[in-house]
Amino acid sequence: MRIIAGEYRGRFLTTVRDHSVRPTTDRVKQALFDLLTHRIDFTESSVLDLFAGSGSLGLEALSRGAHEVVFVEKSRSSIEVLESNIAALDCSARCTIYPADVFWFLKNTHRSYDLVFVDPPYKLESIGTLPSAISASKVLKEGSYVIMEHSRESHVDVSPDSYEVMEKSFGQTRALILKAKPKASEHSGALTGAGDSRGDHS
Repeated sequence: MRIIAGEYRGRFLTTVRDHSVRPTTDRVKQALFDLLTHRIDFTESSVLDLFAGSGSLGLEALSRGAHEVVFVEKSRSSIEVLESNIAALDCSARCTIYPADVFWFLKNTHRSYDLVFVDPPYKLESIGTLPSAISASKVLKEGSYVIMEHSRESHVDVSPDSYEVMEKSFGQTRALILKAKPKASEHSGALTGAGDSRGDHS
């Protein structure tokens, strides 16, 4: 697994040696970032990488100019690999790791991001509820993108009231490219966007 483009282009990343973790392939990652390149400006963007694993998606965004990436991962073995990859790229100043359950994080965070990656285990029991959990949280603002991968066999609920939706299939993998629509609170100015304090870099 490698970084495809940008500052760290060609650098190889260590993968998680756990069969329950399914890293995004270089082919799928290339296709997703090709789509994103025409939709967002990575420069100075803030990125959230949920179910981060080895950090491949977030670190690719960082290589392309993202200002910061917040990684959320609860597996200790995955966090160790993620820490190793961050150290190898010498980019810890722009990275924060939250060792937490994704659903807990979504309920407790109070800041928004420009881009959210969601790459859950395909057998995650609550995988179908992730788009609604993300929409109900504070992590999105109008125009934020959510990129979610899941098995073609999984049923994932996406509300057209919350997102503009595009889908792409890559073999047994389906990718959702979701663009957040404005929330009622955004129209009223009720969303304050108070930020999380940054975690310790590991």
